[in-house]
Amino acid sequence: MAKTMFRIAGLSVLAACNSAFASGVFLQEATYANMGTAGAGDAVYTGSAASIWSNPAIMSHMDKEHTTISGLLLNLDVKYEGEGTEGHSNTTMPTASFYHVMELNEKLKLGLAFSTLGGATLDYGDGWQGENQLTDVALLTYQFNPSLSYAVSDKLSIAAGLQVDYALFQQNSALAELNTADDFAYGYNLGVVFQATDKARIGLSYRSKIEHEFDGDSTVSADILNRTVTRTGTYSTEFILPATADLSLAYKMTDRLDLMTSVQWHQWSDMQSTDVDLTSPEGTLSINREWQDVWRASVGGEYQLTSSWSLKAGYAYETSPIDDPANQSPDLPVGEQHRYSVGVSKAWTDSKLDIYYEFADFGEMDIEQTGKANPLDGVLIGHVHFVGMAYTF
Repeated sequence: MAKTMFRIAGLSVLAACNSAFASGVFLQEATYANMGTAGAGDAVYTGSAASIWSNPAIMSHMDKEHTTISGLLLNLDVKYEGEGTEGHSNTTMPTASFYHVMELNEKLKLGLAFSTLGGATLDYGDGWQGENQLTDVALLTYQFNPSLSYAVSDKLSIAAGLQVDYALFQQNSALAELNTADDFAYGYNLGVVFQATDKARIGLSYRSKIEHEFDGDSTVSADILNRTVTRTGTYSTEFILPATADLSLAYKMTDRLDLMTSVQWHQWSDMQSTDVDLTSPEGTLSINREWQDVWRASVGGEYQLTSSWSLKAGYAYETSPIDDPANQSPDLPVGEQHRYSVGVSKAWTDSKLDIYYEFADFGEMDIEQTGKANPLDGVLIGHVHFVGMAYTF
């Protein structure tokens, strides 16, 4: 009886373990280069050093050295409505990034990037329908990404970089706690940019998958014969950051208007399940994910109002990584995403300030869990507000 109750409690550990990144929810906003275009054309944008994150080969097409410092404030709101007591999480999180491009010689440029691939903090609190699955969770990352770009010709450049990623994770529920654990993991990124005409530039880039392994202390509780029994032990689990590919195009329509677009692929199909190894209660617990690859398409434009002021706007659509409501989870709901972005840019002789706002709408996502104690059956509603700025000099 006690072993069965502890196993049920242990299953709650899985609810928030491996999907706090969702389908690219935070994979790009912190690394935007052309702020206000919803990420469209970032990989071929020469006005900010931050574009080396999307495609390091763009360095060879910059006419001088650049340094960009950026900051972002996001507010994530998620609600559960349906059977049982409703839940609500509203959290705010800041991020900061640094990018630098320097010339080594006429052909070779070095890029240094410090930013985040993503992360989330959620806090539903106690007393809601899903408290046995999740009360709060935090999954944060930060990455150092040096890269080199080589100019094959005046029109063609290639590049490669190293990803050194640091991640920190912790999660709690009414029945289980996974204490804070951290990990370093490594990957690479590649890029190519081609100046097709005086007006058109195209870029293709790739970031490899990164796999984190977390090991930490755990506490699992269960009610046995009207008495709460607690076991302490350790846990281990893995989390992936998916491989991504980006195809971007920028086209100068007129002297004042630039149009840009990007199509991305995120290999979330690598996340088919979450496995957690516990020492007390001993065993390996699994939860089904069955995520699919995600496609993201964005379009944007920049209009030069004066010699120093410009306006920007963009829209992005992202497909859902799941199609079965039984695989939905409250740790960070995933579904189709729509992003709407606007921005303004002010340029001086040797520097520029960008400010933007973006709204990401997740809509209503059905959740129909089975096989869990106190399952969730209803909808999860989510959206994110982003406000960011960057200074380039």
